[in-house]
Parts: sequence; structure tokens; C-alpha cells
Amino acid sequence: MVFVIILLVFSFFSSFAQVYMLPIDTVLYFKPGKGQNLGQDPVYFPKNIFTLPDTNASESIPSSSPKDVCSIGLGGEIVVGFKNYFLLDGDGPDFTIFENAFINPITKKVFAEPAVVSVSEDGVNFVEFPWDYNTLEGCAGTKPTNGKANPFDPTVSGGNSFDLATIGLNRVRWIKIKDICDTILQNPNHPFYDALISGFDLDCVVGLNLKPIEISNTNESKFPLYFVDNLSLRLNFDKSLSCEVYDILGRIVEKSINCTKNFQLDFSTFEGNVFFVNLRSGNDNIFLKILKMQDALLVQ
Repeated sequence: MVFVIILLVFSFFSSFAQVYMLPIDTVLYFKPGKGQNLGQDPVYFPKNIFTLPDTNASESIPSSSPKDVCSIGLGGEIVVGFKNYFLLDGDGPDFTIFENAFINPITKKVFAEPAVVSVSEDGVNFVEFPWDYNTLEGCAGTKPTNGKANPFDPTVSGGNSFDLATIGLNRVRWIKIKDICDTILQNPNHPFYDALISGFDLDCVVGLNLKPIEISNTNESKFPLYFVDNLSLRLNFDKSLSCEVYDILGRIVEKSINCTKNFQLDFSTFEGNVFFVNLRSGNDNIFLKILKMQDALLVQ
């Protein structure tokens, strides 16, 4: 109930400025690493990372329940984002990543399980935030969470916050988190070395400057944006679009300019089972993830 109230309050007030503050709500890709697998069970995942930070988390008490965190493991990576929003570059930080870092009561140092962070608008081409191997500056997973504070205020929330202006981007939709704990474990002389490091544990990610994706046939349109017919995807836009289809390796398998209504993509001719479709009209676009089954398409 507390989470719901906070979420509604911040969504309401931020809407006056035409932006929203919300947690992530979708996973585009997840490749678990080695070792730790806390919170990966379908009973918990991905619901456990679509919430706000664990309210019990603090500098001395890390979140550790599979209901609240998901370990991506040593060398693992995950791509998360927002189904119906772009994350924009606003004033100050644009999103915050919460992990379960804490202050070791004996060494008085942060027990950090770091990850590098990169972002993308299309889910294929990612730009990495700069980071430092020795200080871990620019990484996620290095700052404890203050679960009692406002999760949408980086000055008090804890976690690691990121500003799109740092890498010169105006808007993105996807956030990639890649564990680098293995590189720390291989170097006992590293300032953050600890034999107990087992991989980045994701609590949640919140967007601080979100804008709804606005693309449709017309503002009043009640028609769907596309139709699925067996292994074909037929577009239903009134406006002209450009269309790009990528495979799981990021290779372009189809590129069409000035696609008109009823333009059809036949996925039976494409090798592979996972594809990403980027439809663009002017400054607006919509991104689809396509899973090709034996005789049907699953659109996400």
C-alpha cells in the first residue's frame, strides 16, 4: 500500500510538467551469470524488480529477500526499460539503479558488487556510461539504498543515479546492467575486493524524467497499430513510417523506408526466433519485440 501511494503521488504531481516518475515495467533481455541466482525463480522474477526499493534497506541492512531483489550473477547482464515511455534528459539525474550494497561493519567500507551501465533508444545500439575500474565511479551497485527515503529524490534515496547528459543522449528507452564482479574477484589488491562478492543484485530501477510514447494513427484513433497473421506482421498506421528489423545479434534483416498502411513483414523468411522491430515516424517511434513460434508471432 505504501508503494502504491508513493507511486500515485509522484506520477500525479510530475504530470503537470509533462513528465512522470516510475519504476521499470519490462525486461527485454536477461542472461544470468555464474554462481548466485537469488530471486531468479519465476515465482519472484520479474515482479521483484518492478517495485520500488525495499523499505527495510539501509547502509547497514542490505535487501536480501528473493521477493525484493534478483541477482544477475557473475558476468550476467539484464536489459530493462519502460513499455510506454521514453526516458528523457532532464535537469540532473534521469534514473536511479538500486542494488543491495551496504557498509561492512568491520572494515567500514562499502561491500560493492558493481555493474557497468549502458542505455539505448532502440534496444540494439547501446551507449555505455564512463566508469573507473579502481574507484568504481560511474558503476551501479556501489551506494547503499535508503529504503525509508523518497526513491525519486537522488539526494536522499541512495542507489546510483545517472544523467543522460553525461553521454550526450536526449532520450532512451532501455537500460543495460552488466555485472563486472569477476574482474574484482580476480584482483585481491583491488580497493573493493572481497572474497564474498557473488554478483550484482538488482533491487529496482526508477525513471525520473519519463514521457509517454505518443505515436498512433490519429490522436482519436481506436484502431490497433498492427495485425498479426500467422508469421506476418501487418502495419496499420495512417502515416508513413520507416521500419527496421534486427535479429538477436543486432544485425539488420529488413530495412524499409516510407512504409504505408498495410505494409507487411513476413517473418517466415527471416532466420532465427527473436527479432526487434523499430518503427519510426518523424521524432516518434515504437519498439516491438517479436518471438517467432512454429506458426505464430508473439509481440511484446
